[in-house]
Amino acid sequence: MENAEKLQEEFDFSPSRSRPFIDSLATRVDEYEESVARFFKWKTGLDYYNAIDQVIDFAINSGRTKILDLVTDTAVFALRLAGHRNFNGNVYSFDSNITLVEIARQRAAQLNLQKKLEFKQFVRETRFPLPDCFTEVAVSVFDLHRHPIKPYLTEIMRILEPGGIFIIAVLTEPKASPTLRFWRWVRLKYIHKNPTEADTVYPDREELIKALFGAGFRQVIIQEMNASTTKRPGVFNLIAVTK
Repeated sequence: MENAEKLQEEFDFSPSRSRPFIDSLATRVDEYEESVARFFKWKTGLDYYNAIDQVIDFAINSGRTKILDLVTDTAVFALRLAGHRNFNGNVYSFDSNITLVEIARQRAAQLNLQKKLEFKQFVRETRFPLPDCFTEVAVSVFDLHRHPIKPYLTEIMRILEPGGIFIIAVLTEPKASPTLRFWRWVRLKYIHKNPTEADTVYPDREELIKALFGAGFRQVIIQEMNASTTKRPGVFNLIAVTK
C-alpha cells in the first residue's frame, strides 16, 4: 500500500508546453512515457509495452493495412506497429497535444518510418478531420473512458469503411453504489492526490457492449488481459468489433 501511494505521488500528467524547444523534446517524452507506463501498471497490473504489443498483434492479424490510431499520446502503439516486420501498411495517428505530435514526428524520422506514419493534431471536441469510410481499422488504447460513449462510437462508425474493425484496449469496472463511488473519489483525490483519476469513470463492460451494438457494430470479440494479475475491481480488455 505504501509503495502504491508513493508511486501515485510521483505521477505528473500536467499538460506539456505547447511549443517546447526542439532539443528538449526527447527528454520530455521519455519522462512522460515513464509516468504513463507506471500509472498503467498501477491501474491494471499489466506491463504497458506488453499490453500494447498484444493490441499490435491483433491489428496485424486482422490482415488490414490502413490503421487509424485514435490518440497518439506516447506514440508507442503507432511507432511499434509501423516498425513491425510483419506490417506493410500505413498508420494515421491523431492527438490534441501538439507537443506529443511533434515528438512523435521526430521519433518517426529517427526510426526512418516517415513513409508509414502520419501524425496530426486535432481538437478533441470536434470530429476527426477525415472523410467517411476512411480507414480499415481504428484503434483506441486506454482512451475510451475519456469520451462520451454514444457520440464517440457514432464518429468511429463514420470513419470506418464497411467491414472495418474497431479495436479497443479498455479498462472496464463494474458499477458501484453511490456511496462506494463517493469514498473512491475521496481516496483518489485527497489521499492519492490524483483529482483526474478521481473524476474518471471507467465504463461498465456490459453497458459498453450494449452501446457497441446500439451504435451498429457487430461480432464482438473480448479477451480479458489482466483478470488474474490484479486485485483491483477493473478488468483490462482487448475488444474487437466489426462495422
